Amino acid sequence: MLQELSIQNLALIEKLQLQFNSGFTTLTGETGAGKSILLDALGLALGERADSSLVRHNTPKADVTALFEIEKLPHVQNWMQEQELDDETACYLRRTVTSEGRSKAYINGYPVAANQLKTLGSFLIDIHGQHEHQTLLSGNKQLDLLDAYANHPKNLAQTQHAFKAWQEVKRKLKQLEEEQADYQSKLELLSFQKNEFDEINPQEGEFETLSEEQSQLSHASEIKLACEKAYVVIEEEQGAVDSLNQAIHALESIVEFSPSLESLITQLNSSVIEVQEAATEIQHHAEHIELDPQQLQNVEERLSALFGIAKKYNIEAEQLVEKQQQIQSDLERLEQSDASLETLKIALNQAWLDYQEQANLLKKSRQKAAKNLSKIVTEGMQTLGMPNGLFEVALSDAEQPNANGTDKVIFNVTANKGQPLQPLAKVASGGELSRISLAIQVATSEVAQLPTLIFDEVDVGIGGGIAEVVGQKMQQLGKDKQIFSITHLAQVASHGHSHLHIAKQTLNDSTTTEVKKLSSEQRVEELARMLGGLTLTEQTLNHAKEMLEVAQSKTD
Repeated sequence: MLQELSIQNLALIEKLQLQFNSGFTTLTGETGAGKSILLDALGLALGERADSSLVRHNTPKADVTALFEIEKLPHVQNWMQEQELDDETACYLRRTVTSEGRSKAYINGYPVAANQLKTLGSFLIDIHGQHEHQTLLSGNKQLDLLDAYANHPKNLAQTQHAFKAWQEVKRKLKQLEEEQADYQSKLELLSFQKNEFDEINPQEGEFETLSEEQSQLSHASEIKLACEKAYVVIEEEQGAVDSLNQAIHALESIVEFSPSLESLITQLNSSVIEVQEAATEIQHHAEHIELDPQQLQNVEERLSALFGIAKKYNIEAEQLVEKQQQIQSDLERLEQSDASLETLKIALNQAWLDYQEQANLLKKSRQKAAKNLSKIVTEGMQTLGMPNGLFEVALSDAEQPNANGTDKVIFNVTANKGQPLQPLAKVASGGELSRISLAIQVATSEVAQLPTLIFDEVDVGIGGGIAEVVGQKMQQLGKDKQIFSITHLAQVASHGHSHLHIAKQTLNDSTTTEVKKLSSEQRVEELARMLGGLTLTEQTLNHAKEMLEVAQSKTD
């Protein structure tokens, strides 16, 4: 549950720290006092979109921290551990927003993405807004509410997984069928290309080897002449070897007078050996150089053939082997496509059967939940001032199968005796719709796993005895969950186990919003204000006191 909310420099709130109790807490105050600011602050901590306009004027940033107790929420603890944010009993959700619009998010002090806050928040709290009854007219929303009431996430996940698998096989089959559309022309083209490459038959590394051989053959006479010249320069009389030997003899004649020359003589002797070995290699190379015009012609013809096919396929000659392998692979795949097509058709049929099986299990769960939800919402409507009201969750086939199954949900309702059930959007007036929405929200909230629920002025448009019933229902919910209700109705506020008052005040040209927990005496005054306005009469105070006493007696 939500234990604490700390706010700094958010809109009209300069600094505020609130501790919350379990049970049912009501929040009241004049219009414009800042009740929505608390929801904005909580929304920030829960990962909602950050807006720089929320930052208090003339301050650098807003800072919101929400503390939740998770000791009795093993699924939340497991998620925290998976994210390496584990804490056994509590978690801190923090969000900062600068005046430039930059925001940062933290869980237990660790920097996280805002969507991680949102995911965690979805396990902890749910906010029912005052305009939610309008979204209730959407078929998708009605399906979501039924699924929430049915509480079958496993069935839903398995159906979604089966649908995804079916769609994937369907996509592959379509792709293969499109390829099959011009099967014969593709087969002929690939066969021709394969034959063309087979005729050339390029080999790995062949182009590089032939290029080197062609260069050597086309310059054979130049290479041979240069090698012979180099050999003569090294080995002839007065050549390189002879000159090195003369240098060695000159140094040896004086080495006894300059012993340090010994190492140089050794180095020169080594050089003579290396130069003689190089001369031998040059001689051997020259001997192996052949002037072979026919071989040169053969090599150039082969290179021309390789260059020709490479140019035709717009690739480099070095890529010919890779291209040949690709053509062979494409041809084999195409030749095998008939077999693959049949395999995919069988797989598609099986995937569809798997999806149908999961969707049918989901349908059965929804049918059972629909029957129960219809009964509970009908009872709720009748206690909320529609004694002849009837509510029905009707299931029919969706226009087409989808990830959420094959069901379409329609909420049918009648508020008057003798009138047939019709879709909610057609028969409910604004006031009726608000009450029906509240009955649905209460019904679905009772089975929700969320520990904390916030009702934001969902009681708009009702009053009198019906408001009394609304207060009783929220008080009843508060026995098992933490419930907050932002309300303008004294009948609802009187049923809270605790009562927070939100007020706006101006001091030294600065306006701030403050939240105060009310004592029993202060609650009477606030209820009297809500009943009778700014002027509190003795009669109004007595009425408020009696209302509070009666409402609180039902908490025992």
